[in-house]
Amino acid sequence: MEETTEITTTAVVVRPPRGPLGGLARWAATDCRPGSVVLSIGAGENWSGSLRPLLRREPYVVGVDPDAAIERNRSLAERHRTTLEEYASEAEGRFDLAIAIYVLEHVADPAAFTTACARVLKPGGTLFALTPNVEHYFGATTWALSRLGVADRLLEQLHGHDDGHHHHHEHFRTEYRLNSMRRLARHLGASGFREVEFRCFDDTARYAWYLPKGVGWFAPAWSRLAYAVGSPHLMGHLSFRAVR
Repeated sequence: MEETTEITTTAVVVRPPRGPLGGLARWAATDCRPGSVVLSIGAGENWSGSLRPLLRREPYVVGVDPDAAIERNRSLAERHRTTLEEYASEAEGRFDLAIAIYVLEHVADPAAFTTACARVLKPGGTLFALTPNVEHYFGATTWALSRLGVADRLLEQLHGHDDGHHHHHEHFRTEYRLNSMRRLARHLGASGFREVEFRCFDDTARYAWYLPKGVGWFAPAWSRLAYAVGSPHLMGHLSFRAVR
């Protein structure tokens, strides 16, 4: 355990869960009581299947997303087509829990985002999130290719248009400004969060698909090394629970 100026931080290495989204939902469900008011940040069209462990707790779920896809999300009690930062001004202290799945890699202004997260939560409320780790080879490569403006073009050359790996928010620019434990702890602490617990894992199948043919061996080799060393910084995914 290490102390920063503003926040207590812990980090552990875990085995990859059966489905990263479901794994985060199961973790979040431990903080969710029946009737809890939950904010799904970047809710998109529908995460309900993956969030089933959380939804079994029968919370009141509100979604926020600037994407028009949120209008088709019928699993939400409320839908707000706007950014979290804009929505926070009208929802201060409303939520017991917030969850963000593959959203942090798209955040352009980390301070504004984490401040908005803190603003919408009640004192003692929790924020759960899942995102790629920019210190991992996959995150670092994506960061570099995005900065060069060639990420989408390179992916199309490798796998074509219909890649079968479409996921929510892929059309939003990736920023990778809030995708390391150090940056997250700094911004969460500055925004008023008291503690953050990281659970870090490497999920070979999620990275190997993006590698060029002929180097598919690299992803499992990296994963074996990362778990042998046991360093959270070498893991491809960060999940965390932050307490307001």
